[in-house]
Amino acid sequence: MSCDISVIIPPHRIGRIAHTTMRSLFRAVEYADLKAITTEIVIVMDKPDEETKEYFSRYENSELLIKTVNFGDLGLTRNFGVNLSSGNYITFLDDDNLYGKNWIYESVRYLEENNDVDIIVHPEYHITFEAENLIWHQISSNDNDRFNAANLIEYNYWDSVCATKKQILLKYPYQSTTGSKGFGFEDWHFNCETLAAGIEHHIVPGTVHFMRKKRTGSLATFTLQDNRIIRPTKLFEPAIFKSFLENN
Repeated sequence: MSCDISVIIPPHRIGRIAHTTMRSLFRAVEYADLKAITTEIVIVMDKPDEETKEYFSRYENSELLIKTVNFGDLGLTRNFGVNLSSGNYITFLDDDNLYGKNWIYESVRYLEENNDVDIIVHPEYHITFEAENLIWHQISSNDNDRFNAANLIEYNYWDSVCATKKQILLKYPYQSTTGSKGFGFEDWHFNCETLAAGIEHHIVPGTVHFMRKKRTGSLATFTLQDNRIIRPTKLFEPAIFKSFLENN
């Protein structure tokens, strides 16, 4: 049966830390349900350790859809979850991060209001905790005063939490990174490819995502230490990139 939105979580070696993530997710699901938004939860464990498998075993007889894969790759794990899902829309949540209570409802509401166009939406704020305490105010790609595509050469405008139509994620899947020497930053590449295809990235006002910055062992740290780069992307092809610069 189809639902309004599917939430995909890719646990790896997280163990009981995932409990706070799941509590934030259940709270967001309950809030959306009160407003008649139906949610599916898809758990795709990628090479999970024993502690992670033990924690998620508590949900085996629940309505959650749980699968185990052996990719060793975050992008491929997300793609697997997208293909399993039944939601009209898809959103992601990393296994140690937290949703703001209204993210599921507000992202679906925003996408429904703009259903005649293909867009990808993100929370208005990221709040990082643990190794760093920061507030990251995100901006929309159609914000002509603040958005500049040239900045994507240096950094990523949007983190992994997004929501969009399922067919967009099927057409523009995440590319393998951790299994391919030299390439990284799957979120950055996804953002560049979809922008190049004319898909705008919008911010949903009044929403927040809490992002754990690990002190050690994060995928981002590994990617930087390994001197990885993004894959070639159509965004930086001369004609496409020039059009973005002219519009800015």
